[in-house]
Amino acid sequence: MWPRFHRHDLGVIAHYLGTLVILLGVIMLVPLIISCALQEWETTPHYLIGFGLALAAGSLLRLARVSPAVLERRQAIAVTGLAWLVGALVASVPLWLSGHYGSFFDAFFDGVSGLTATGLTLIQDLDHLSTADNMWRFALQFLGGQGVVVIALSLGLFSKVGSSFYNAEGRDEFILPNIKKTAQFIWQFSSVVVLIGTVILTISALLLGIEPVRSVFHGLWITIGAYDTGGFTPQSTNIVYYHSWAFEIITMLLMLMGAINFAVYAQAWKSGWRVLFKDIEIRTLAIWITFLVVVFTAALCAGQYLTDINGLLRRGIFTIVSAATNSGYQVISTNQLTAMLTTGAFFMIAIAMAVGGSAGSTAGGIKALRVGLIAKGIIARVKGVLSPSSAHITASYHHVGRRLLSNELLSSAMIIASLYVVSYLVGALAGIAYGYEAIPATFESISAASNAGMSSGIAAPDAPVFIKITYIIQMWTGRLEFLTLLALLASFIASLRPRKRGVKA
Repeated sequence: MWPRFHRHDLGVIAHYLGTLVILLGVIMLVPLIISCALQEWETTPHYLIGFGLALAAGSLLRLARVSPAVLERRQAIAVTGLAWLVGALVASVPLWLSGHYGSFFDAFFDGVSGLTATGLTLIQDLDHLSTADNMWRFALQFLGGQGVVVIALSLGLFSKVGSSFYNAEGRDEFILPNIKKTAQFIWQFSSVVVLIGTVILTISALLLGIEPVRSVFHGLWITIGAYDTGGFTPQSTNIVYYHSWAFEIITMLLMLMGAINFAVYAQAWKSGWRVLFKDIEIRTLAIWITFLVVVFTAALCAGQYLTDINGLLRRGIFTIVSAATNSGYQVISTNQLTAMLTTGAFFMIAIAMAVGGSAGSTAGGIKALRVGLIAKGIIARVKGVLSPSSAHITASYHHVGRRLLSNELLSSAMIIASLYVVSYLVGALAGIAYGYEAIPATFESISAASNAGMSSGIAAPDAPVFIKITYIIQMWTGRLEFLTLLALLASFIASLRPRKRGVKA
């Protein structure tokens, strides 16, 4: 019998959602302070309104159950699943008030894209967006990349029920024995990386002739977007705006760092950096990116454009790294993606986005760990076919220590990978149904569901509402890796069915 939600559950869920909404409101103080410091007075009221609404809505939700009991797993799943949508709804208020969106729904689209660290955007006239509004967009991506629930756990907001939330967000590796310390390690490590990246990119921006204040903000924003594999940029021309090979190299390194599992970093810190070369995720990601670069370069050579050394090395490597880490940054414009690249090169970018980075990182997609496990499983099955019937074939792998590849683990990897593929196909069919070409529609669908953020031009302010809704659902489900959402929907549907007589809840 499927677990059902009851009135008691709704109160508990509302209470914890309210806590997250208040947290989001408090974070709005950052762009509010920036708007005052830079005298962007037109923007200041937007964050005052957003802050007030978040506090009011969060407080009302918390009043649904003032002192909730111990959180049950289905309640944690519901809170985690709904947090991204409720949070995006609240986050959309100042974005919509900025006047850079055609409708509140478009601002909500960007709110979901920001919190899921995707990077697809429906913003208009980005080049004239205020500094405070840009700060809010990147703050959302930092929250989304680390995980809203992880941030709350690190602050001790859910200290009594932390493990339930941590697992419900799709994380199953405890870096440290204490759940609060695990969450603190994740965001503290990320904060250090963001600080170092900001300093380096700020210096790079200053050398490019960008004024000091803008250099600091651009350095911070690009670092956040790269490391949290988010993909938002402060300029409409994306990374092309900087016209710097050095700037692009630093950005690539940050993207690669963001695509590595936090647990692997912790293991390397404790046991030495050599463990990186043993880890199945790192090996799979390295082999996969190398393969993609070689094939993508060959596909570019078969075309008429970007066939010189600058195009092959600079544009090609950056594009593949950005796609494979689900960062979404581009040194090739959207028009160049669709008009200048060969079909094969365009297809390889889509495949790179589909797989994505490491599990437990800021990246999306199927994940390198699952690809590595599936490959290990295939090899084990082939060995089993070739071995005598009396032989017992086992497979092991190295990931934060030596582990045995069980049938359950392999099955889980196959199921989630299959769900991603189904999502890619459904989104592609939705685009095709609205008259878009099959390849761009597939590209955009993969970008949304894998939380990559590269665009073939379909995700635009004038796109059909149904297409926008489809991409919102894909960004949401892709960030939750499907199982959390499916569990939430199953319990919700079970709750709507009339209860049979004589059956206890």
